[in-house]
Amino acid sequence: MRGKSLLMMVFALISCVALAQTKISAEFYGAKLSTVIDVVSELSKKNIIWDSEAAGKSSIPVYLTIRKPVSVESLFRIVLKEYGLTYVKTGNIYKIKVAEKALITIPAEVVKYLGKDVFDSFVSIVKDNVSPTATVKVYKASNAVYVRDAKENVENIKKVVEEFLKPLKKEAEKLAKIEEEKEKQMKEAALAKAKLESMLIKKEIKVKPDEFKAIEDELIETLSPYGKYSYDPKSGKLTIVEVRNNFSKVSKILAKAQKINIVTKCYYVRALEPAELLMTISENYLTKYGSVIFKSKETSKAVGLEKRMRVGGTAGTTTTTTATEKEKSIITSLPKICITDVPSVVNKIYKNFSNILLKRPYQIAIEARIVQIQSSFKKDLGIQWGAAVTSGNFRMSGAGLTPSYMATGSYMFDFPAPAVTAGSGGAVGLLYGTANNYIDLRLSALEQIGKTKILSRPKVITIDGEGAEIAQGFEIPYTTFGTTGGAAVANVQFKQALLKLNVIPRTTPDGNIIMTIDLTQDIPDFAKSVAGQPPIQTKSVTSKVVAKDGQTIVIGGILEKTEETGEKGIPGLMRIPILGWLFKNRVQNNESRELLIFITPKIIYE
Repeated sequence: MRGKSLLMMVFALISCVALAQTKISAEFYGAKLSTVIDVVSELSKKNIIWDSEAAGKSSIPVYLTIRKPVSVESLFRIVLKEYGLTYVKTGNIYKIKVAEKALITIPAEVVKYLGKDVFDSFVSIVKDNVSPTATVKVYKASNAVYVRDAKENVENIKKVVEEFLKPLKKEAEKLAKIEEEKEKQMKEAALAKAKLESMLIKKEIKVKPDEFKAIEDELIETLSPYGKYSYDPKSGKLTIVEVRNNFSKVSKILAKAQKINIVTKCYYVRALEPAELLMTISENYLTKYGSVIFKSKETSKAVGLEKRMRVGGTAGTTTTTTATEKEKSIITSLPKICITDVPSVVNKIYKNFSNILLKRPYQIAIEARIVQIQSSFKKDLGIQWGAAVTSGNFRMSGAGLTPSYMATGSYMFDFPAPAVTAGSGGAVGLLYGTANNYIDLRLSALEQIGKTKILSRPKVITIDGEGAEIAQGFEIPYTTFGTTGGAAVANVQFKQALLKLNVIPRTTPDGNIIMTIDLTQDIPDFAKSVAGQPPIQTKSVTSKVVAKDGQTIVIGGILEKTEETGEKGIPGLMRIPILGWLFKNRVQNNESRELLIFITPKIIYE
């Protein structure tokens, strides 16, 4: 019976455990799903209807073996679940439908900001909208609920939950923003506190009561709003906490009370990150009266100039002229440290760190070389020829394309080298025959080689750490038109076309020079002017490089190469090997442009 794939049902045990409950063991091998459901319906006395979508699965073969007896109701549920179905009971009617599974979650932010009661309400809403035969599992750890129910029920639950969560999400977002703002304020306060604490210096020194009394009023006036002090008359210990920038004044007051000479000297610092230097000086050199302060400066500098002029009115005269400057912020100063202490300590610090600390900054010469190399190669080859033959009533001649230089006839095949003109290229002609029978041939050729080299060499000298700029070029006028009071007005504006070098050098103790470079070269191209106004070719490079004293480095390069080859002739005939040259001309153009930018910094030692 198995080999023939027929339905086999064996009810090994049918026992009545109670009047309302029947347990069975069964085997289904290849039976249709609808047949199995019919058997269960017969045993359980159920009225069953198949949903139109679920009916598509009614022909699925069922392979199921139940050895240990189960209730008919359990068998009914097991079969439906195994094949993706469920049922909904309405009265005494069981309607079989397609089942769907879904894991519905509530955003963690909603639970976090609105509490766990929201999740409990969410679970209640899901349970209230499922059918009695649905499977529901709650996962509190992940704020999720698993649902298996009829497809339309699951879709309805998703919509209900979405509407339930909309106002909750908005409220949670508001609370999240408030908390985020609070955290931001706390971080800013913590950073401000840390910054202030990093600026504070704590000093403890011995001062006699009479000496302290003599300086107390002056000390109070000198302390900043963040400064404070305490004095113990018994031990004579004075404790002062003050911001670093103001401690040099406090130190002088303390030294004055004890009749100790205190000086303050400032030095330029070649180190880019002097934190280690400052720590070394503070921990190993300064006395109890000493302090060290680090300073750097940022300035605004004009980097461009634009002029405007308005021309118009009935007389066409100039009426207004304006000029504006563009600015940007750049670091233009070599950093400084100011050391306050007794003269011997200050001198010792300068002597030990003389390669880093400078009484005056170096001067640095920066030379830029902009090399533009342009080369071109041009080669044109062409041919022109025609013939005339007269014999009795037979006559043949050229088609009248181009007059011949050597005969009164015309060229039949006219493909000259297009660039050959007087003073450029060359041509040779041949006329052979009589007045009525001849052949006229002319060859033209040109080979042109060109090479251009342009060298721009701006040079500027500046102080170590200070920005410098040198510029040279044109102010090119251009016109825009408008109307004022019905009269035509021409607005003349000026655009700068400059060769400009802007550089900020910084020397380091190891002999290197770090440079921030902004190099621009604008070239007006009058050959391509539009309405008398030339376009501007702009080449620029912005870079930050390191070079040794006197070393030349390349900071930029552009290579443009153009290759052009063209042929023109009679279709078909021009492609014949060797003979094809009688029916075509050929043009070859090769052009290359190369731009190289070199920078050479040099320290000027005095």
